[in-house]
Amino acid sequence: MKKNKKFFLDPETIKVFELVEDIAINIIDDGGRFVCFSQGSELLDGMKREDVIGKHVLEVYQFYDGEVSPALRVLKNGEPLKDFNIRYMNAKGMTVDAISCVYPIFDKAGREIIGSMCIYRDKSDYIYLSKKIEQLEAKLKKQEKNNNGTRYQISDISGVSESIRDCTQQAELAAKISAPVLIYGETGTGKEVFAQSIHNASSRSNAPFVAINCSAIPETLLESTLFGTVKGAYTGAGDTKGLFEAAENGTVFLDEINSMDLMLQSKILRILETGTYRRVGSTKELTTNAQIISAMNEHPHAAIERGRIRSDLYYRLATLTIALPPLRERREDIIPLALSFLSTESASMGKKLYDFSEETRTLLYNYDWPGNVRELKHIIVRAILLAPYNSNIITSEQLPAELKKSTTGRTLLDNETWSAKSHASLKNLTDDFERKVILQVLNTYNYNITKSAEALGMVRQSLQYKMRTLGIQNNRYHHADPKS
Repeated sequence: MKKNKKFFLDPETIKVFELVEDIAINIIDDGGRFVCFSQGSELLDGMKREDVIGKHVLEVYQFYDGEVSPALRVLKNGEPLKDFNIRYMNAKGMTVDAISCVYPIFDKAGREIIGSMCIYRDKSDYIYLSKKIEQLEAKLKKQEKNNNGTRYQISDISGVSESIRDCTQQAELAAKISAPVLIYGETGTGKEVFAQSIHNASSRSNAPFVAINCSAIPETLLESTLFGTVKGAYTGAGDTKGLFEAAENGTVFLDEINSMDLMLQSKILRILETGTYRRVGSTKELTTNAQIISAMNEHPHAAIERGRIRSDLYYRLATLTIALPPLRERREDIIPLALSFLSTESASMGKKLYDFSEETRTLLYNYDWPGNVRELKHIIVRAILLAPYNSNIITSEQLPAELKKSTTGRTLLDNETWSAKSHASLKNLTDDFERKVILQVLNTYNYNITKSAEALGMVRQSLQYKMRTLGIQNNRYHHADPKS
């Protein structure tokens, strides 16, 4: 995508908008091409950010009744549009009814329009807002008890499997100690739920719980966010507290610590060893007694081998470790979790849904859930939104097509392969299969990442991520690929 030199929203601002999940936010430049597509947009429109960024708005959306794109209209005339109904079809063929606001974005001088921002939400959201208010009032007393930045207790951890019960017991043990705790598991397995639960079951429950996702904040800002700054540390810096000061007597939760810069990891190690740190730009030693709970989305040993976590830091963090299993390895929890989400979410939306059809149960049970519990919840919420108001049961019609295709058309392993590897776990078998397929395609295209990704039906970033997680080396010294 050709970069618009006039578009001045910095990447950090764009990143903040992209993290918004509750509402959909899109931003286009003066050429009508997307420069921002938030998590809320991904959820509402069923599309991935990487498939949208750089495309023209009319390549992604088709508007009904001859409607011109509101984003392009505002881009042209500079007049904001507020609280209007819009119906459109996205690139996946999904029809969406939404309530939207669109605002022009001007250059720094405030004279020239350089883009437009669209903020929109599914129309059905507004139908159940009054019900939501009632629910929030009913939960007020419980939330008042957690006036420490948390939402979850150990009693909120759901599951009937032995593996999740073991994890719950470990969480109860972790709550009795002040030593560091390390939680690891795939994305969406509930690492922060466990971290908050440990805090609330501990003697620190009345003190703050301060969480930070280390991958969501630029390296240049992460240190000052954690440790604070003194006036003059850098241009515009003032005397500000960091998260460790804010968490006095409480807990600091370092999510995705394996994405933290190794140099900064050494400062976390110093806190663990001495209980001291310094604000950015200061020589004064400060002390902290906050407990550190950290989390990573890969096995610690793999993170060490790949140079994403210092081994000395790992050994200090891992006084007690909790390994959260992916949902596909505890399938007996899928339906109970789905029923729990169905009960709470359908009530908040003003619907009386209480069960799934047998076909739906089978599809939910057989799906591999790469996004784990978080993905399951989003799928159930989506199904509730699509279900008729007079319905009591979720049917397969309310499930996304990719889920039905994934669970009904799996032919990954023939009987001979399964028999030969029956002792292996499902994850290992799946990883082996994916590794073989990716290697075969890479060899076919002489390790050209772009062509290989196209052949596999995925974007370059997804293929590169898969290669890293599966331990596939990019043989760039033997295979020339100018784009890899």
